[in-house]
Amino acid sequence: MKKQAALAFLGLGFVWISLLVSEGIAKEPAEALVSVVSLDEQGNPWRQGMGILVGREGSVLTSASIMADSRSGVVKTADGALHIIKKISRWDSLQDVALLQIEPESSKIVVVGPASRLQPPEKIWVGIRQKDALQLREAELTTALPFSPRLTLLKLKPDKLETEPGSPILNRRGELVGMFHTFTGDPNKSETYGLYLARQREHFLPKNDGKKEAVRWPEEPLKRFDAPGIKDFWEGVLLSLRRDWPEAQKKFTAAITQPGVLPEAFFGRGVARYHLGDWDGAEKDLEEATRGLSGYALAFLWLGKARERQGKAAAAAGDYDQAAKLAPDLIEAWFRLGELAYKGGELGKAKECLGRAKDDPAQGAKSWWYIGNIALKENRTQEGVEAFNQAIKSDPGFFQAYLDGGRLLVEDLGQPTEAVVLLKEAVRLKPGQGLPRYYLALAYLTSWNRAGAWQQYFALRDISPELAANLAQTLERSP
Repeated sequence: MKKQAALAFLGLGFVWISLLVSEGIAKEPAEALVSVVSLDEQGNPWRQGMGILVGREGSVLTSASIMADSRSGVVKTADGALHIIKKISRWDSLQDVALLQIEPESSKIVVVGPASRLQPPEKIWVGIRQKDALQLREAELTTALPFSPRLTLLKLKPDKLETEPGSPILNRRGELVGMFHTFTGDPNKSETYGLYLARQREHFLPKNDGKKEAVRWPEEPLKRFDAPGIKDFWEGVLLSLRRDWPEAQKKFTAAITQPGVLPEAFFGRGVARYHLGDWDGAEKDLEEATRGLSGYALAFLWLGKARERQGKAAAAAGDYDQAAKLAPDLIEAWFRLGELAYKGGELGKAKECLGRAKDDPAQGAKSWWYIGNIALKENRTQEGVEAFNQAIKSDPGFFQAYLDGGRLLVEDLGQPTEAVVLLKEAVRLKPGQGLPRYYLALAYLTSWNRAGAWQQYFALRDISPELAANLAQTLERSP
């Protein structure tokens, strides 16, 4: 009866396609895709989604939301066979993961393994449903956003794909990178929202949260048995991605007030409080997050930022150091540790830490700028200019690097022609500031462009009369 109902739901004409032979992708990963349907008390189809085979003994990884509050369920594999789900050997409400067990009729089923690491940006394949066929569609994993040691959000391009709960994400080696998950928002607004989450090796292993060793059917219906606060937590995450910090703080607070508090909820509220200027409150929450979850590098990073805002430089440096040790790839921790060392006069340590951040897209420009200033303090002017040029390459809009590099070229190195190039860009970026015009006038003057120098003088009279007066004296003395 249940099998017939599921057949009617999925359609007798359900066709699986073999594809993706080109560009180094074999058809086998597509054959690991499955359709998952939960059934109600009468054996009628309840919810539908996707999953993927991860074990030759019949393990299927899918979204827990498909199976929640259902009586039983079926899985349809690539060969068209329907399999009754025998049990659920792993359930993780926080990450919306269920590991189902079926009994495959063939030992030659195609399965996938976990990805060893995320390597964005990289080409990936996303499971989608086209009419009655499951396919892999090409996309790009652009960013991995760690939220905690156990939660990583993924950003894909294009961001609007025809995904459904349990849609898997595979890398070019056919390994499982992540999965699409849907979460219920405000029930009064019929809200649902989806997130791509990374899947880790642990999700492939049988283990049940809660007291039940395995949920067996048909003896008892499966219940969601959510940890309280999960719904509020994920709404807080979504609001954080939108940078709606006041509302995010409210949702994380709601999650924290529930029994079985999530350390990630303290982290989320701490970050929200930081952005709202409540640095003392942020410090308290982020301390709680570091205590609640081992190895929480991001929490230590933000704890350091909250303490630094309050003038607690020594404590902040310790937090950044801890974050860098826990996650050596967390470049912002190295940058902030180097920045504090520079401000504290520890130039050797600053150079070492900033050197680890200089190639990072987000931290590279300012790292090079600090490295340039370290070179100046050590009387290595040419190296300073080279570092400022590297800062400009990292961020073509970095005004201070243009100004500092141009000033050194005209005042210390006697290279006015090269200085003009940098200082003209500094003037373009901030035409209302006096210093770049002043040094540009000096560069023009020493490269025999008196007309250009006078032009900057006339502009300076309105912007900075004091600098204009100093420049006038120089112009009058020049031949």
